[in-house]
Amino acid sequence: MTMQQIEYSRVLVIGLGSSGVAAAKLAACDGAEVVVTDHRSSTELGEALATLPANTPAFLGAHPESCLADIDLVVLSPGVAADLPLVETARGRGIDILSELEFAWRHRADAPLIAVTGSNGKSTVTTLTAAILQASGRNTVAGGNLGPPASQLVLEGGWDSWVLEISSFQSETFVALRPQVGVFLNLSQDHLERHPDMAAYAKAKSCLFASQTTDDTIIVNADDPLVAATVTAARMRSFSVKNEADAFLDGDTLRLYGEDLMNRSEIGLAGQHNVANVLAAALAASELGADTQAGRTAVTAFSGLPHRHRVVHESGGVRWIDDSKATNVGAALAALSGYPENSVHIILGGLGKGQDFTPLAAAVAAAAARVYLIGADGPEIGRVLVGAAPCEDAKTLERAVESARKRATTGQYVILAPACASFDQFLNYPARGDRFSALARAEEPRSCP
Repeated sequence: MTMQQIEYSRVLVIGLGSSGVAAAKLAACDGAEVVVTDHRSSTELGEALATLPANTPAFLGAHPESCLADIDLVVLSPGVAADLPLVETARGRGIDILSELEFAWRHRADAPLIAVTGSNGKSTVTTLTAAILQASGRNTVAGGNLGPPASQLVLEGGWDSWVLEISSFQSETFVALRPQVGVFLNLSQDHLERHPDMAAYAKAKSCLFASQTTDDTIIVNADDPLVAATVTAARMRSFSVKNEADAFLDGDTLRLYGEDLMNRSEIGLAGQHNVANVLAAALAASELGADTQAGRTAVTAFSGLPHRHRVVHESGGVRWIDDSKATNVGAALAALSGYPENSVHIILGGLGKGQDFTPLAAAVAAAAARVYLIGADGPEIGRVLVGAAPCEDAKTLERAVESARKRATTGQYVILAPACASFDQFLNYPARGDRFSALARAEEPRSCP
């Protein structure tokens, strides 16, 4: 197995998450000498070290310049910042630097690639696009940012096309990666703890489309002006839930290139934003020849991914919806979209990542019956929601659920869509979502007879 365009014999992998470990294995399969480094200790890394190729030199606890000795390629895991001092040193020495995802892509640049980016909805669209292609008889795999890592997919083989979720952390260092189909879903505040401002964040996202040519396709959200204005050489296709487009919502009918795709009621996903996700996935899959009927079947069967606007409980006419993955303001806005006035009891808060919460006010005013604030930045959110809806400083998820259970009535919804990261109170967003689901399903305390 050899990689196109860059020849290397000694590679340094920075970061030993699942992507970094897979990249190290792939480089070893190429016959390269592999060196790894991670700021974590051997104790913190645990079993990850045991899965590396045998006798791999590992620099742990720091990133010393000595690990660059005789290195001719550096591979970055997604969690590694492009301006890490060691990376800057490598760049200054003229060493080639690739993200793990592009490193993997260069091994299978011949395989048709659909690459999906955006602030929200990436995992859903990636998974659904692959499902539509699979239902059409195409041997397609999905992975990337949502897992499994692209390098792992290359190692496993046995497929002829792939759909990859791309984060800004991955795309910001792209050199030549060229998807046959690029999908840009939306753009809203996120990861401002890593990117200095929205302009830098948008630029990192747009790197995905920089190497596309007129032979390629970019699919954009016509309802998002920033996305629709993306500059690219590729031919442009669009989707919309508001206006006519290549794929759009016409009343209750989803249309693809002017033909009926399916009725909105056939979608097994809640929320207006998921209608947009279905349109994007169907449009992307059609670029690789997906069958419309197969697409309808795949969409109908798809019940969504965990912690992404998923109904986890229903009791007394109240639906409980886990959208813990809504870790930014844009995702929370999407979660509120399409719900009737005064129908939503929404739980907001956590670590705000430097976001401006002001855009939440109008959406909360339009849909929320009550807001329950939790976590470190709950009080800050409360300040911008004054007058939009009654707000309760619940502080913890447990108290928020307890209060919402008492107040929500038939026909209403309790939605966890925090607009924030979870790390102030939980290990990660899945842990937060799991806790919400368990609390929602718990029986109310029974009084003694």
